[in-house]
Amino acid sequence: MDLSGPWKAAPLDAELNRSGADPDLDDSTWATLEVPGHWRALPAFEHNDQAVLHRRRFSTRGPEEGKRSWLCLDGVMAHSEVWFDGNYLGDTDGYFVPHQFEISELLRRQRDHLLAIEVACPPPDDTRPKTSITGSLQSGPLAPPGNPGGIWRPVRIEQTGPVAILFSRLVCTSASTDRAELRIRLVLDAEHAGDHRIDTSVTGPDGEAAAGGASIHSLAQGENRIEWTVTIERPSLWWPYSLGDQPLYEVAVAVRTTDNTVSDRQHWRTGLRHVAERSMHLRINGERRFLKGIVIGPQDPFLATMDLAVISDDLRAVVEAGLDFVRVKGHVARPELYEAADRLGLLVWQDLPLVGGYATSVRKTARAIARSAVDLLGHHPSIVVWCAHDEPNGPPLPVPMPNGIEAAPAARRIGRHLLPSWNRSVLDPMLRRELVAADPSRPVITRSGSLPSVIDPAASDAHLWLGWHSGVVEDLPDVVRQWPRLAAFPGGFGSQSVILEDWEDDEPTWSTAQRGAFDRYLPRTAYADGRSWAAATQAYQADLLRQHIEMIRRLKFNPAGGFCLTALADAEPAGGFGVLGFDRRRKPAYNAVLDACRPVIVVADLPPPITAPGHVLRFDIHVISDLNRPLGGVRVRATARCGSWSIEREWDGTLPANGCEHVGTFEFVVPELQGSLMLDLHLLTAEEVATNRYQTVVIPSAEAMSPQAGNPLAR
Repeated sequence: MDLSGPWKAAPLDAELNRSGADPDLDDSTWATLEVPGHWRALPAFEHNDQAVLHRRRFSTRGPEEGKRSWLCLDGVMAHSEVWFDGNYLGDTDGYFVPHQFEISELLRRQRDHLLAIEVACPPPDDTRPKTSITGSLQSGPLAPPGNPGGIWRPVRIEQTGPVAILFSRLVCTSASTDRAELRIRLVLDAEHAGDHRIDTSVTGPDGEAAAGGASIHSLAQGENRIEWTVTIERPSLWWPYSLGDQPLYEVAVAVRTTDNTVSDRQHWRTGLRHVAERSMHLRINGERRFLKGIVIGPQDPFLATMDLAVISDDLRAVVEAGLDFVRVKGHVARPELYEAADRLGLLVWQDLPLVGGYATSVRKTARAIARSAVDLLGHHPSIVVWCAHDEPNGPPLPVPMPNGIEAAPAARRIGRHLLPSWNRSVLDPMLRRELVAADPSRPVITRSGSLPSVIDPAASDAHLWLGWHSGVVEDLPDVVRQWPRLAAFPGGFGSQSVILEDWEDDEPTWSTAQRGAFDRYLPRTAYADGRSWAAATQAYQADLLRQHIEMIRRLKFNPAGGFCLTALADAEPAGGFGVLGFDRRRKPAYNAVLDACRPVIVVADLPPPITAPGHVLRFDIHVISDLNRPLGGVRVRATARCGSWSIEREWDGTLPANGCEHVGTFEFVVPELQGSLMLDLHLLTAEEVATNRYQTVVIPSAEAMSPQAGNPLAR
């Protein structure tokens, strides 16, 4: 029975806290709220942050003899207490975690019923550790403004036989061209002790039976845990889209009673593949992949009612940009996202919904959320990495730069990332252990955004944020030389850009705007109007992302295993980290990412911003290929031009598969000219063509600018 539709709702006050579950309470004058939904979507609640009482009246008969009825809540944002006909059923925690409560006897007592659910979603307090585990739905620069509270997933009543499946889990523990293994785990609730049969069936992508069987289990009254492995011979492997096809298998289990009646059943759609990780380098089915990824935050302020076409459109935009994985940052998304990623062959880095620092009181809830994430998502072949916690040490870390930053703040921030703390030393390792125990088939990143650990260098990716929170992007080579592990997997870089061309305030003021970074790199007061400021922020974002990606790709497998830029789409209409706007309009940064992520690119060292006649410029030229086949007959041409002057050099050779090759060095003396100096690169093979361009400005030398040389600007 589906209980979606109009519910009565009212802010929870002291009086309703006492009487809100009473079936005789008159709620006829209350506001009407749609479930699934979010209370802030209703004008009467658009500024509400306090708990809201939801009530629904309905009529139904109780279950027949030998049957059981369950109230199922698929997702409540973020905490709730549940009452049925005035009887307290229990509470829920974990906004994406399904919960179910048996109501068989309550349904048999009467025909008319009242379901009351108190829902709370308090906003985080930035001055103290958080207790509500909603991740990037409420915290961080990708959090949509407003409160996401509400019953955001369906509510229904389901019926089972005497044995019900309370929890279920499926993961692919191994896969090769010879065989694959699926591990299935069920937690069953038996009304009475006895023997029961469990049937397992696996149907291949061709519709033919691939595996199956039946087994008898003696169940005790109450809760029982059962786990077994299914072997599939000569499987069709699931691959990322750049390596192969995405065949999917149907897996079903049915719990039967002694008279062969189905008591309860479960179904998954999964793919068979093997994932391995070492030093932040990933292998899929034995093939090493350099991951080109992008962060996805909450795709809509109201997940319950979002346009589902946005999900598939966003993932297609990722594929079209040449990226092969997404990081679902700090939250668990709608199930449709993972289904689409399975079909498209996109890899997924999945975070638990923990962002920033948390109080010690979340220990039990966080462990349960980790297990529930595996139960809910473990069968998706697209998910290849779990991450327990995003930026547990707080804001991004400015790393020491060759050009220097303030020593005292840097020391304090480095200490925050290296010294023991509750979040870093207790919570994160505990969550890692929970994830590894629940899902041994995938690598687990303990935390994201911390400095590499000496003991466990793969415990975290690095968030460098060069050119936005510290230094400039040109510092990256020096940073990597000083601390190579920072480049093992750069997982945080990018900048915010502005969409509003008519912005006239002296500083950005929308909720997710990072004013300090704008003041440092793109101050609003430096531009005459909003249009020129917006254009400058978008051009800066495009250049910064392109330069990061090119330099990281030059470090392919030595030491970089990939990268993840921030982010796909803005959280607000005014602007943000997205290469797409809030309305999914493509910014210049999207095309810059597309060009930098093509399968074959040719790159050079970044030129200095300015140079002068007589200076010697030296560029190392590299060609990077993500193709799984070598390319022969490769010709690379480098041309420098300034006015009527030009110089050119060519190289010929072979490009190995999935590699990065140093082609040669292009060196020349800057001519006695002024203006823009262009460095154009051109790669040509029988299969591929790639181009690139770099620019610097030639200015007069210091001698030419001196008063003695007759230059009036020098006086």
